[in-house]
Amino acid sequence: MNNILITGATGFVGKHLSKTLKTQNDNIVELNSKNFNSIWDYKEKFDYIIHLAVKTAAGGYCQNHPGEQYLINSDINNTILKYWKEYQPQAKMITFGSSCGYDKNNVKTEDNYLKGETEPGYEAYGAIKRNLLVGLQSLKKEYNMEYSYLIPSVFYGPEYDLDDKHFIFDLIRKIVNAKNGGDKVILWGTGDQTRELIYINDAVDIIIKSMSWNKHTVNLSSGKSHSIKEYAQIICDVVGYDSNLIEWDTTAFVGSPNKKLINTHLQDYNFTSLKEGLIETIKYYENRSSSSK
Repeated sequence: MNNILITGATGFVGKHLSKTLKTQNDNIVELNSKNFNSIWDYKEKFDYIIHLAVKTAAGGYCQNHPGEQYLINSDINNTILKYWKEYQPQAKMITFGSSCGYDKNNVKTEDNYLKGETEPGYEAYGAIKRNLLVGLQSLKKEYNMEYSYLIPSVFYGPEYDLDDKHFIFDLIRKIVNAKNGGDKVILWGTGDQTRELIYINDAVDIIIKSMSWNKHTVNLSSGKSHSIKEYAQIICDVVGYDSNLIEWDTTAFVGSPNKKLINTHLQDYNFTSLKEGLIETIKYYENRSSSSK
């Protein structure tokens, strides 16, 4: 049995991870935004610290609140690193970076993560995530503290917050609602921009596997990306909506045209198929949205 501290335990990834670890009879301490500052009260020795706590959101938060985002997340990350160093140096830290930490002109391999500029529009968030990695590297170098830093694509799957504005949830919401007689579907850009998804069950499994890794920085990626048009078409096919009715707003902010991460370390991992994952996610949205009426 492992003793594990999880920050951000009530977020999308955290609640799935906590649930799985509890079935393995691990002892879990869960911190969230309401009790994070009580972290200093936990003096028992942990085997792992899984740091998921972060202040961010899709839908323009990074662009409209860079100062707030930088200050809040800098405090969170500095607190967890200080706590780790002072009370839990024996624990392995597992935490997350972000694809926006990569320079848009560089190939997205782990060796390039700290090179060049962060993604335009996400400068503060990219810097925050890079700073976290520098902190991990520094504590490893001086005190030989162990960590794994996972750089993920977008996670998706059931039990997400229905207000989540990440692109895939936005697509599902708009297309399902239109199918049920709601507003017409208007999507952003040309639809040619590409994104990668990782199903939540795969993400949880890989996080657990990382406990025994000796790898430090890893792209949590299948290496397979699809265009927004392709995602929209699959959703339309699943729910029975005519994709020809979709309108595209080419004046909208679309971010990076390509966020494809290179699958360096997970080439043998059997990722959940995109269609299978989307069917489960759509089913969750349909059930939740119908029950809330």
